[in-house]
Formats: sequence, C-alpha cells, structure tokens
Amino acid sequence: MKKYARMIVASAALLAATAAQAATVYDATADFQTVSNPGTVWSYGYSAGTGYSFTAFDAASTLANTNGWSASNYNTLGTPGAWINTSNSSLYGAAPGQLSLHAGPVANGDSAILRFTAVQSGDYSVVGQFFAGDYRAQSGSVILNGQTANPLAYFADTTDSSLFSLSSVHLNAGQTLDFVVGNNGNFYNGTTPLTVTVTAVPEPETYAMLLAGLCLVGAIARRKRAA
Repeated sequence: MKKYARMIVASAALLAATAAQAATVYDATADFQTVSNPGTVWSYGYSAGTGYSFTAFDAASTLANTNGWSASNYNTLGTPGAWINTSNSSLYGAAPGQLSLHAGPVANGDSAILRFTAVQSGDYSVVGQFFAGDYRAQSGSVILNGQTANPLAYFADTTDSSLFSLSSVHLNAGQTLDFVVGNNGNFYNGTTPLTVTVTAVPEPETYAMLLAGLCLVGAIARRKRAA
C-alpha cells in the first residue's frame, strides 16, 4: 500500500506541475496593478514625440474614479495614461472595470503603451481587442520588440471590430510585446479600452509529461483493481 501511495503522490505532483506549465495565462485587465511600474510582466508607459520609445509612468492617474498610471513630468488633462474605470458607470467611454489607454497631446507622435515582457523563452498566443471608447477614434497596434515598421497588428481607427489573434509569437526572456494607442493627431476624448490575454504555448515535451502522468495514474488504477 505504501508503494501505491508513493506512486500516486508522484503522479499527482507530475500532473500538477505539467498542468501549471500548460495553463500560464496573463490577462492584462485581471493582472492590472499600481504597486510597481515596470512590473514583472505588465508595464505601463508612453512614447513622446515622433520617434518610438518606452517611458514608464511614474505617478498615480489624475482622473477621478480611476485606478491607474500617468507621468509626473509630462501630463495634460491626465494624459497620457493607463487606467481602469473603478466606478459603477461608464466613464470617458470606458465601461466599469475596463482597462484603458489614453494617448497624450503631441500631434501624430505621442502614444500610450501597455507592455508585456516575457519571463521565459517560448511561444505565446496573443488575443485581444481595441474598443471605440470615447467618441474620437485613435490608432491601435501590436508591436514586437519595438519594431514599429512591421507591427503584428495595426488599426488606423480603434473600433469594436479591432480584434487581433496571434497564434504563435516567439519571445525570448526579456523580449516585449507593446499594445499601443496613438492619438491620430488629436488626443481629446481619446480614451481607448482594450483587452489583452497572452498565453504561453506548451512545448511538445510538456504534452509528453502530461501523457506520462496520465499513463502512470492509469497503471496504478489497473493494479489496484487487479489486487
């Protein structure tokens, strides 16, 4: 009986470890926090001027009924910013609980950025959407490692049809995916809600481990029935 117990514990541990590896999901809205920026996985920032760069926000958002980030030394009407609507009603075009980006005032240059940084090398699936938000449509894009010339997805106007689904994006540890809202030349009324989910795609050996664990559990069950 002790032998079977040890085998059961070992197989359960194997299955738990494999399942955890196979189900690594990063949800930008559920993971949103204002404790530290940059964070381990998600960071919030902006790119000022006509070039593209990432500067992390360093101050609390100045918008009422919001929980988020802005810049202490570069701020116009609370923008650029990244925030969540914490009220019970729509706010600046964002529904309750929605994560939003808002670009700043520099014409055709200033952007608000949600950044994902890979903690381990591998393939990732990326699914999300830019929403219309407030009445002025902004631009939305998904950029790999700052390569603005070849965005993985681009929308000239953020509307409810601005969906993106990227099935296999390879990232080495420390590499980035930026989800960017640009001001389209005018930042007023440019609140742009978005959803982003990044899921680690299990390596083939992960499935092999899971299959081995299932086979081990099945073998134990058969032995117990035979006994």
